Amino acid sequence: MFGGYSLSHGPLNDIRRFDTKNSTWTQVTVESTPDAKMPQGRYFHGADIVHSRQSIYVYGGLTKQTKGTTNRTLSDLWTFNIIDQRWGEIKKFSEWPSAVAGHTLTSYRNSSFESLILIGGVSSQDGFLNFVWEFSVEKESWRRWLTKGNGPKGIFGHSTVFHQQTNSLYVFGGFLYDKQEYSLSNHLYQLDYHTQNWRELNSLGSSSYLPRPRFLHSAITTNTYMLVMGGKTQVWNITDTLYAYSYNCNQWFNLMSESLEKVGPLPVHTYAQAMAAEPDGDAAYIIGGWGADSQCTVLRLELPDDICSLWTSKHSCLKIAGCAYCAVKNGDEIVHEECYSNQKECPRNSNMQWNSSVISNQGKLCQDLQVGTHNCWAHQDCFTCLLGHECRWCDGACSSNQTCSLTDASHCPFTRCTATDCIQCHQLPGCDWSYTKRDCVPLLQEQLANDIKTCAQPCVNYSTCTACLAAADCRWSTQLDECISASYQPMYCAGGVCGLVLQNEDKQYCPEPCGSFSQCSLCLKHAYCGWCAAPGLGGDGVCTEGSGDKPMNGTCDEIYRDAKIGILDESLLETNITYSWHYVKCPPENECLNGHHSCATESEICQDLDVGYECVCGNGYKAGPTGCEPICSAGCVRGQCVQPNKCQCDFGYVGANCSIQCQCNGHANCEGPDKLDKCLECHNNTMGAQCEKCQPLFVGDPSNGGQCIPCLDYCHGHTSICVDNTTDIDISDGMDLDYLKEILREGPKSNAKCLKCSSLTSGTQCDECIDGNFRGTEDHRDPCRPCDCHGHGDTCDPITGDKCNCKNNTESDVCGGGPTKNSARPCWMVQCSKCKEGYFGTPTSGHQCYKQMSVDSKMCFDAKPIDECKMKPKPLHPGETVFFVIQPRFMNVDIRIIIDVTQGRLNVYMSTHDDTYVSYPNVTTGSNDIDLDQTYGKWENGTQKTKDVFMEREAQGLRTYITITQPKTILVVKDLKDRLVITLPEEYHTLETTRFFLVLQALDSPENDKKVSYGIVFSRQDQLHIDLFVFFSVFFSCFFLFLAACVVAWKAKQAADVRRARRRHVVEMLHMAKRPFATVTLNLSGRVKPRRSTHYDLRPVAVEPTDDGLAAVATVFVSLPGGQNPPVKLALASSLILLARQYPIGGRTFLRRRSTHAAPPT
Repeated sequence: MFGGYSLSHGPLNDIRRFDTKNSTWTQVTVESTPDAKMPQGRYFHGADIVHSRQSIYVYGGLTKQTKGTTNRTLSDLWTFNIIDQRWGEIKKFSEWPSAVAGHTLTSYRNSSFESLILIGGVSSQDGFLNFVWEFSVEKESWRRWLTKGNGPKGIFGHSTVFHQQTNSLYVFGGFLYDKQEYSLSNHLYQLDYHTQNWRELNSLGSSSYLPRPRFLHSAITTNTYMLVMGGKTQVWNITDTLYAYSYNCNQWFNLMSESLEKVGPLPVHTYAQAMAAEPDGDAAYIIGGWGADSQCTVLRLELPDDICSLWTSKHSCLKIAGCAYCAVKNGDEIVHEECYSNQKECPRNSNMQWNSSVISNQGKLCQDLQVGTHNCWAHQDCFTCLLGHECRWCDGACSSNQTCSLTDASHCPFTRCTATDCIQCHQLPGCDWSYTKRDCVPLLQEQLANDIKTCAQPCVNYSTCTACLAAADCRWSTQLDECISASYQPMYCAGGVCGLVLQNEDKQYCPEPCGSFSQCSLCLKHAYCGWCAAPGLGGDGVCTEGSGDKPMNGTCDEIYRDAKIGILDESLLETNITYSWHYVKCPPENECLNGHHSCATESEICQDLDVGYECVCGNGYKAGPTGCEPICSAGCVRGQCVQPNKCQCDFGYVGANCSIQCQCNGHANCEGPDKLDKCLECHNNTMGAQCEKCQPLFVGDPSNGGQCIPCLDYCHGHTSICVDNTTDIDISDGMDLDYLKEILREGPKSNAKCLKCSSLTSGTQCDECIDGNFRGTEDHRDPCRPCDCHGHGDTCDPITGDKCNCKNNTESDVCGGGPTKNSARPCWMVQCSKCKEGYFGTPTSGHQCYKQMSVDSKMCFDAKPIDECKMKPKPLHPGETVFFVIQPRFMNVDIRIIIDVTQGRLNVYMSTHDDTYVSYPNVTTGSNDIDLDQTYGKWENGTQKTKDVFMEREAQGLRTYITITQPKTILVVKDLKDRLVITLPEEYHTLETTRFFLVLQALDSPENDKKVSYGIVFSRQDQLHIDLFVFFSVFFSCFFLFLAACVVAWKAKQAADVRRARRRHVVEMLHMAKRPFATVTLNLSGRVKPRRSTHYDLRPVAVEPTDDGLAAVATVFVSLPGGQNPPVKLALASSLILLARQYPIGGRTFLRRRSTHAAPPT
């Protein structure tokens, strides 16, 4: 392991060896000689091993910032011999890649050749590396590739692996930079080494289970799959840690999903880690990286030889494309099951016995990478376009037009202009930077390239914070004191090495170092700065950090000498001079002599004062709002006074006071006031003696200041050739533009017509679409595309794409009609996508509308009821088709479908789905062909994609009977000439929800002079008649049986109730018999005489003592007032009393203890 970044030591340059057997680290001692060199410490470099030479090659990377330099990116190439343990630097040659970091250096090898491939990377000075470089190990030289295809223009932080079986390099993820916009990427690119062609695999089927966008991840490869680990993502969870990519199937697998069993500690979230595989491919090692903090661990990951073996169950195995399943059964018991690649045989198992059987399922086979013909226009590069068998490359765009000649991918043009910024673009021949498209575009022959001086300089060239933040996409690092670009900031500042990074809106926080001030007056404006002044009035000195007492970084003598070393010769620095420190007030100086004044050199004169200086206007100048302004005595009518009595005239004007206009229509300067018609050089694409004509391939009337616009703009970007309406010229494909200019001589003034309009456009200005095409916007610069009528129409509105001439019983669905309305899809996408009333189906993607039929109704072959067509039926011509759908009326009665052909021949197709069959015109025969939808076809291994049952019959004789007993059956009956009866038993079909879709296709009848077909279609559900005698007999028998059962039940319930009442009565009587009782005699006849004493000795009737015997409840009789006949004369009263009282001796007290009565016996 070499290099890396340590938070405590910075960039590292040591080499360490890890023993995989003992899991120990040792530092490698580098053999050196007196003249030997070692590479600088670095990180984000590219490195790989060349096994044949037992050497490690290291290129580029980031290093620490050195004094006097701002570029931290390296461009050196080093090799370390593992056997000799010695470094060696490869000498640079004329052809050499630029300094980069965040790139990949990948070892390529075949039977006779080894090299290193350099892809991607970025540097602060040169921007992105927009070419692929190859380093020959044997010749020790670099070679730049000219690649084709849609590859990444600017990328860093990605991963690259070389797969020897496909002889290709695979590039995944990273930061993509294109058109001055950058974003995290999860694109997967394949770079073929032999053809040097790029292609993006995401658009060819690998988008399933695609990892999140990431960068600074790591990857290794095996023979069958690529392993991707970690990386920095915007939102992370544990399932984003580990992915595998299958080369054969072009498919991703998430190895951290819950369906896979994982053993050992799970990996943590890291990025910028190192990853290497053992030579035999049994395991991978993940080392270091950054996460929540810097990591210093080594994680060993055991790799399976077959990626399919990770799935153990049959269900999960067969869901993965390219995986097969087999199991060993002993009788009915499965003793072993295994998931394996379906390109291999089922592995043998030791559990097999003489009576064992093997069951297997080949699963889904991997499909070839193809581009669908329905979306050819979506592909932006030639190579990917021609992967589709029906796609063609026409005029710089991908189309399904079969007339285009370019069908071979090897003839695709090279992408010459692949620069990511303006400066790189101007370094490429024939390329120019487009500021409107923010991209590098090929330069047309009639165009002149912009000057490279118009390009914005790199951010690293700005030395101050204020200037840096004033530039677009530039940011200021307070830790590095460096201006960096936002495009490479995520990598350049990884680990916090940039400190606080200021953006454009943070200009007020810009720190300016004291050393940037060369004058004392500017230095003392900042509270943290002071001035070390040299003796005299010259104003010489150094601005440095300090306080009111002294400088911070030493004495003024030391600071002055350190600051002037490298600027002045050391012999000129006098050692016996004492430098003074000034923190509040500057020392005296003559600003006019030392140049520390702000007076303009030409217009102002500096006058020195005791304190400071003064600027006064010089001869020929006067004070103005902006300073001293020059004086022109005669004035400048159409110009500007730049010096005393000297005018700078505007374009097209001459004379001492710029008052005379040249006779060049405002497009050129003339020789002088006496030669106004002698134009020097015509500009603005004009020509002629007075610049009164437009150049060929330009349109306009340049007289009186008119403009000449390019034909490319006049024709809305669809062609660069236009001529006058009166010009009749034949433009061939191979005609040279220079020759065409000689023929045309000059451009048209008005009413020009555009020739060779591309992008399916037409019209004099390529502002219309060819019939059957639409643009989709009001912008005439956008290309036209075919009307999307779903195959049911061929014309539409040329602008919006709606108003299709819908046929085949279709109509357009309701849409929003504009971007401001709430519409799920634009109108052009819902054209002819709905069936008319009385029809059923989804008429998109080649599907049709089916005429709805009820049971017992009859239809002719023209889809009209028999009552309307029996007098004059419309025939079905050969190749024509008619569609019916039958909805059962009864749910428990068999349904029969009868087709009677009175003349002609038919093919009959039936299904329970409306999307089973597609109809498309045959360009050879002109008829409509019926075919199965791709959803209902077969896989490459012959297995069905759906659970539908396919049945094909040949009609024979006068009557053909077919009974369908499978719920989902797709039926085809060929060559029907008479009657066909299809029976659908209700016990096999769910008639509540099932519809039956019929397609009738007329055939040519060679033995019959009349080629057309006539007949009817109807369906029946025959119901059985009910015998009333049997019905009522059964009904009354069941009724009386039910009534008798109710009577018996009622009698049984009565007997049970009587018995229960008797038992309850006996229990109550027994309970009452066990209650305590006594008698007492009460005399009510005698009258008690009143006594004088108020105390009465009452005698209770009953006393109920408590459990403790201290109290009781006493009950007495109380006589109520009211005379002889009151309503109530006597009452009982109870009270709580104490038993300590002595009752009268003669009295008898009845005591009763409160207790729970014993339960009566049962």
